[in-house]
Amino acid sequence: MINIIGGGISGLSTALALQQNKLDYKLFEKDDEITYANVGLGISHNIRPILNEWNILERTKELGAEITHFHFGDCKLRYLKSFRLKQPALCVNRKKFHQLLYQQLDHNKVVLSSVKSAKDFNPDEMVICAEGIQSGFRQELYPQLQLRKANQILWRGISEIRLENKFRNAYHDFIGSNIRFAIIHTGGNFYSWYIIRPLMPDMEISVGKSTLKSFFEGDHPVIRSVIEHTESIYTSDLMDINPKRRKSLSWFNDNALMIGDAIHPTTPNMANGACLAIEDAYTIVNMIIGNQQPLKDIFELFQQRRKSKVDSVVSQSWWLGQLFHQHSSLMNSIVKMGIVSMPHFMFDSIYSNVLKDMTYKRIA
Repeated sequence: MINIIGGGISGLSTALALQQNKLDYKLFEKDDEITYANVGLGISHNIRPILNEWNILERTKELGAEITHFHFGDCKLRYLKSFRLKQPALCVNRKKFHQLLYQQLDHNKVVLSSVKSAKDFNPDEMVICAEGIQSGFRQELYPQLQLRKANQILWRGISEIRLENKFRNAYHDFIGSNIRFAIIHTGGNFYSWYIIRPLMPDMEISVGKSTLKSFFEGDHPVIRSVIEHTESIYTSDLMDINPKRRKSLSWFNDNALMIGDAIHPTTPNMANGACLAIEDAYTIVNMIIGNQQPLKDIFELFQQRRKSKVDSVVSQSWWLGQLFHQHSSLMNSIVKMGIVSMPHFMFDSIYSNVLKDMTYKRIA
């Protein structure tokens, strides 16, 4: 029996991978339902083979849109630089993707409204801690390992609105005076979006449309229209764990292993947090199939296999988040000039980190 704590993407993906390989599991979720907010979710091209192996790739495609172009611009909707993605990504509704994963599982193996810790299980039972960024197991094991605050606030949602054709199958990232607004096609007339701006002292965090639209007075009206056509808006502080702080720390202890945001949360600037979680799930399950090694050896090999890519994506996402938010108009202009002059090979190089296959594929 393999026990999974947490019903987020990493936990559900682990359960599905185990089920596909006819391995027994039990998933424990603290909330009374498996769900998520109506927000966008990026799925990079390298995740497609995994979803295909799990027999959900085509249904995942139906949940969103293929992203073939990436556009940088300013909040006046003037394009700075555009790139065609050689390996298109997907953008889907995260709530619907959660539901898709959950629908594949044997619900008799899912226990809702159940708060569990690694200590609740027998020492000979494997435990996968997929509790998310506020992982109790991580905090208990490494109380000194604090979350790193980006001092930035994120607002996001999904808008149902008719936009020009240039917004379809595209990711638009508008960079302005220390604020960003992104619009990503999420299928049909649905567009996920987000705002990121610095978190100032005594700043009142509002999800009111009027407040958010006021950030863009004088900017292109499409931004305010996208916000206005949103049913629900969600907000959160941006945080991760500095890879240097956990460089010498194990992702496991005895019979319990942390995966996904429980051990390597990332800021959203590379749109890859969920993908890293899916890769983790796929990798650990393939490593335990028919493996008679002690859990410690399997967990050590898993960490070695995943560490390089995870650290690279987390660090790069943090760096981009800091780069795109400049407090001075001079530095803001320099960043924009850098984007304008960016050659395609440099963009490909930045994006290539998320496309690396650092999973463990079982050889039949």
